[in-house]
Amino acid sequence: MPSRRTVLAVPLALAGLGGLAACGPNAPGGSSGGSGASDSGTLRFAWWGNTVRDKATRDAISTYHSAHPEVSISDEPTDWSGYWDKLATQVAGGDVPDLIQMDESYLSEYSSRGILLDLKDSDVDTSEFDPSALDAGMVDDGLFALNAGVNAPVLLANPDVFDAAGVDMPDDGSWTWKELVEMSATITKGTPDGTFGVQQLGAAGDPALSVYLRQLGAEKFTDDGLGFTAEQLQQWMEFALELQSTGAAPGASVAVEETGKSVDQTLFATGKCGLQLAWSNQVVSNDTALGGTVKVLRMPSMTGKAADVKLWYKASMYFAVAARSAQQGAATAFVDWLVNSNEAGKILLAERGVPANLTVRKAIEGDLTDSDLKAVDFIEAIADELGESPVITPPGGSAVNDALGRHMEDVLFGRAKPADASSAALTEAQGQLG
Repeated sequence: MPSRRTVLAVPLALAGLGGLAACGPNAPGGSSGGSGASDSGTLRFAWWGNTVRDKATRDAISTYHSAHPEVSISDEPTDWSGYWDKLATQVAGGDVPDLIQMDESYLSEYSSRGILLDLKDSDVDTSEFDPSALDAGMVDDGLFALNAGVNAPVLLANPDVFDAAGVDMPDDGSWTWKELVEMSATITKGTPDGTFGVQQLGAAGDPALSVYLRQLGAEKFTDDGLGFTAEQLQQWMEFALELQSTGAAPGASVAVEETGKSVDQTLFATGKCGLQLAWSNQVVSNDTALGGTVKVLRMPSMTGKAADVKLWYKASMYFAVAARSAQQGAATAFVDWLVNSNEAGKILLAERGVPANLTVRKAIEGDLTDSDLKAVDFIEAIADELGESPVITPPGGSAVNDALGRHMEDVLFGRAKPADASSAALTEAQGQLG
């Protein structure tokens, strides 16, 4: 783009899905013809989101229906915390939505089970996609999802909380993890009870965990399995404990409760936290909640050098089609419109990330809000600082994330020491990958 203006339930539910057909009813009140997705004449579109995303997506659906009145699309939004359990249950029952918003953590899992349609030979046009953005939806030799937007890991900052504590905004091109702890502890001490300097990054998990591991010369996953040691995970757990013990972040109970909240209900979005882990596209909803004041920052490094942060571009999420949808033609046509139409781009803007279609990306420049531009500008600013892209999360990876999260909670609640928890987490994680 020209510069400036130019869940554990998943593997359990999928385990027995050698054949998805004839599993049960295909749509609420619909037939049981065994398609595994709606054959009622209405496309079902499932996504996770927030109030901003929900409104934009419904507007897109309405616009498409106006131009294609023969196509009806029902919306099935869910918040992140319940989305994957719900989708896994639908899959197990043969009640799969025709259109599925997909995440990188689950893409390999679902595609390997034959749940997602290979779009490589479909009528969806990918000629205007950024090549790397297109590759992000590939698993083995198949294209099982289309990149809905490009994003990167960030820390969001609320200047009002910094000002209330008398703390200057950090220089995100040179700050370190140590400075993050010290700054956040000062904010907590300088603001009323119930306000904190930073979210508990340990409880939040990714992308902070992956950023930290990459700065240690490791990766969460490699082509051969796990890409980190127990000692490296222990270092991350000890950092999380430091956030807690210094008061930089909230205590364990509040921190864990935060992970289940929708975006607009978090401490950060309600003005009670100075720094929040996010993906860059999430600045839009957070900025809306805080009246346009949010600042987008690079994650800290261990050296104080921006190039050593080791950020990467990620597909914020994907659009996928159910492999056994009874209406694959209509479903793929709608996905094609979502990712390739300037009209759709002007509705969705950058809330799901910077569009992967380069023509659409340019076409929406004049329509981007100030919040959208914060996300776009950050993506452009880090272009020369990126590390290597991580490998795609393998099947079983979602269960690995769950194991790491549970053992981190044991540390935060004082039920285990970092050395013991990291060793146990690594053993369990290796078992999840088989």
